[in-house]
Amino acid sequence: MPNRILVVDDMSLGRIVLRAKLSAACYDSLLAVSGAAALKLARTFQPDLVLMDCSLPDMAGPDVCRALRADPQTAHIPIVLFSSDTGRETRLEALAAGADDVLRKPLDESYLLSRLRALLRKSSTERDYQSQGKTSLSLDLAHRKATTGPGARIALVCHDTASRGLAHDLSDRLYDQVVSLPEMLNPTRPEALPDVLLLSPDVIELHGLAIISELRSRELTRDLPIVALMPAPLRPLRGMALDLGAEEVLQEPFDDLETQLRLSSVVKRKLWADAMREALSAELDLATRDPLTALFNRRHGMLHLGRMMIPDDRQDRTPFALLLIDIDNFKRINDTFGHLAGDRVLIEVARRLNSVIRANDMLARYGGEEFLLTLPGLSASAARKMAERIRKSIESESFSVKGVPGALRVTVSIGVANHDPVARVSRKDHTLDMEALIDEADRALHQAKETGRNRVSMAVTPKVAQAACCLSHDHASAAVSARLPARQHRPAAPRATVY
Repeated sequence: MPNRILVVDDMSLGRIVLRAKLSAACYDSLLAVSGAAALKLARTFQPDLVLMDCSLPDMAGPDVCRALRADPQTAHIPIVLFSSDTGRETRLEALAAGADDVLRKPLDESYLLSRLRALLRKSSTERDYQSQGKTSLSLDLAHRKATTGPGARIALVCHDTASRGLAHDLSDRLYDQVVSLPEMLNPTRPEALPDVLLLSPDVIELHGLAIISELRSRELTRDLPIVALMPAPLRPLRGMALDLGAEEVLQEPFDDLETQLRLSSVVKRKLWADAMREALSAELDLATRDPLTALFNRRHGMLHLGRMMIPDDRQDRTPFALLLIDIDNFKRINDTFGHLAGDRVLIEVARRLNSVIRANDMLARYGGEEFLLTLPGLSASAARKMAERIRKSIESESFSVKGVPGALRVTVSIGVANHDPVARVSRKDHTLDMEALIDEADRALHQAKETGRNRVSMAVTPKVAQAACCLSHDHASAAVSARLPARQHRPAAPRATVY
C-alpha cells in the first residue's frame, strides 16, 4: 500500500504540482487549502507525512504544526514545512514548533523526495511497533518511558579523536563524547554505545558517504540514528546521504541553535522508537506470564518444552529433566481459609521455587496448584537432588499467610522424568515424545501422592520398564537365566520408584 502524504497549500498550482510529483514517485496524496482543513484530514485519515506551506490563509504553518504535535493521534506524524522565506528566524520557529525540516521554495525535487524517504523510513518503524502492540498498553508504557527515561547520549564520530578540531565550529555542548571511527565500527563495549551518531566533516571527506551504509550494515550500529555533518563543498550530495541511511543532514556553517533543535527532533524519535520497542517487549512478556504468580504460564511452558524436545545439531544433545510439582492438600487450604489465602500460598510457593532454581531453568504454572519445571543438562540423579532441594525449601519453613491464624504448613509432591535427546527422541513426532515425557512425570507425581505426599518420585523410562518386563517373564532360555543375577528374577519393577 503506497504511503499517503497530506499536502497543505493555499495555492492551487502549488498543490497540483506537488501532487503530480508525489504521484510520479508512487505516493498517494490528500489535499488541503487551510490549516483547519489540514488538522481535520490529519485526524481523520492519519497520513504518513504532512507536507505544508508555512503561509496559510487561516493559520501559520508552525501553529498547525504545534496543534498536530499536541494531539496524541497525530503527534508522531513527520511534518515538513516549506516557505519562500527560509531565513534563520523562520527556520528556528518552524523547528521549535515540531517540524522535522524546513525547505525553501521552489522545492528541489530530488532533495525533497530523499527527505521524504528518510522520514517515512523512520516513521514506518514506529508504526510497526504500534500495530504489533494492538492495545493501548504498549502506547501507555512507551509514553511513560519516553517522557521519564534518561536522555539520549550523542557522540561526535571523528576519523580519530585527535581530528576533532575539524569540527571546530560545532559547539561541544551539542554532544556528550568524541569517539573515533574505528571505535564505532568495532565497538569493544556494546553496552556503552551512544544513542545518536554525529558524523564529523572529516569522516565524510576522508571516507565518503559510503561510511553511512557501512555503519548501517553493522549489527551494533544499524539502528542508531546517524546525523551527517556535511562539508560545504558536498552540499549537492545531502540527498544521497539521506538515501544511504542518514536520518538528518546538517550543513556547514553550523548554527548552534538550529543544530540543537534538529538534534532534539532526532533524539525524540529515537527515544520514542526505543520506548515502543521496550513497551512491546513488556507487553509480549505479560502475555506469557501467569497474572497471579508472575511465573510463565502453561502455554509458554509447553512451547519451551517443545523446543527442548527438538534436537539441535549445532549444540551438544545434553539430557534434561522435567519436574511436575503439586501442592499437597491445596483444596483443603481453599476450603478452610478461602481462595484468597490459597492465592497467597501459591504466590509464596512460586517465590520459593524461584529462589532455588538456576538462571537457565524454566518454571511455569502448569495449572491450579501444579507447576512445571525444566532442568536442562541434568542427569537423573542430579535432577532427583534438585527436586529434593525444592521439596525441602517448601517444607522447611511454615507459611505465614494473611487471614490464616498461626503458621501454615505447606508441602509439595514432585514427579521427575528425564529426557535423553539421543536415546529417546523418536525423530518422527516430537509432540508424541513430549506427551510421553509429561505422562511419565505425571505418573511419578501420582506415585508420590499415593505413597504419602511430601516426597519425590522418579519415573521409570519406557525403555527401562520394557527391559525389566522382558527379564521378568523370559523363562524360555535356561542359559540366559543362569547368567542373570538373582535379583533380576524378581517381578517387574513398578512404573515409578519412590525416594
